[in-house]
Amino acid sequence: MPKPLPMIEYKEFSLNVHTHAAHTRTVVTAQIELTYGCNLHCVHCYTDCYNRADLIKQEMSYKEITRILDQLAAEGCLWVCFTGGEIFIRKDFLDIYAYAKQKGFLITLFTNGTLFTEAIADYLKEHPPFKIEISCHAATEETFDRITQVRGSFQRFMKGVRLLLERGLPIKIKTKAMTLNRDELDQIQALVEGLGLQFRLNSTIYPRLNGDLTPTRYRLSPDEIVELEFGPEDLEPETSCTSADQSFGFEPPPDDRLFRCGCGTTGVHINAWGQLGACTWVSEPRVDLRQQSVAAGIAEVFPQIRNAQYQTETPCRTCHVHTLCDKMPAIAGAETDGNREQPVTHFCELAFKRAARLESIDTDRTGGT
Repeated sequence: MPKPLPMIEYKEFSLNVHTHAAHTRTVVTAQIELTYGCNLHCVHCYTDCYNRADLIKQEMSYKEITRILDQLAAEGCLWVCFTGGEIFIRKDFLDIYAYAKQKGFLITLFTNGTLFTEAIADYLKEHPPFKIEISCHAATEETFDRITQVRGSFQRFMKGVRLLLERGLPIKIKTKAMTLNRDELDQIQALVEGLGLQFRLNSTIYPRLNGDLTPTRYRLSPDEIVELEFGPEDLEPETSCTSADQSFGFEPPPDDRLFRCGCGTTGVHINAWGQLGACTWVSEPRVDLRQQSVAAGIAEVFPQIRNAQYQTETPCRTCHVHTLCDKMPAIAGAETDGNREQPVTHFCELAFKRAARLESIDTDRTGGT
């Protein structure tokens, strides 16, 4: 009788797969925007600019999506994330989901949680996804509905979460810290943890995909973000990206690559119109999967992303705190007069404040030696 195979933790499995994929340049993850349609209009949402009837009519059909899923499976893709917009606004979503389950993908669902019904929750219990990620914007109805700009959304969110919890489904709650909910963050944490879930906070807000800067109005200041991340401290670090020195102990980038985030390696993004790219934010280059295959799209797009380099003497090119910066070159042009190589002031200041705080923590730990 053969010996049973040794069990390994999921984290180890995932790390092993991604490490191997990076070496072999194999795509193992895919994020697919099934629709830009949504029943909410969240003030910080980067896709709401495409939540229009004329654009929704141009989105992929069921047959186009299943053909892409077939091709992703053939490429060795293991993880698929369905996102939007709001995925459950598509009447054929469960058909798409069922097809992806049959292909064997590990499926993550990004949803606002407001459209769950008993029937949908029962179906997901019978055919559970790998993970369901839902955003909790506030702890009070007034603030939640102000952020979504739809009355009653908080009550529908709470109902949806309870339907999933009652069925033991794998839920991850996320909260985006912003000016409208900063006074409720402790309450949100209590609400989430009261549901038996882990509180997860993120503060990064980008412009909309069409360059509209409206969401950036709701960003917390760099000081507020650092305090959320590290706790309060009476520290006023230098934040100028043009006068930085090497005192923080961080290293400058090893090369001139424009995309330093892993973009163009193991993951692919497909928007609601069937255009393949390296990630959500990269609008060019893209390949139309209505005309080409997934394999051809990857072969065309990924080398361009990997080979893209800084062409100007911008501070970002040699910045030694680049690993702490949330700037996305692909969308940075919206905030830098069209030059994606230049620093985005908000992210630049935040990165240097993070570096200064880390330096102070290290100094306290080592006693200044």
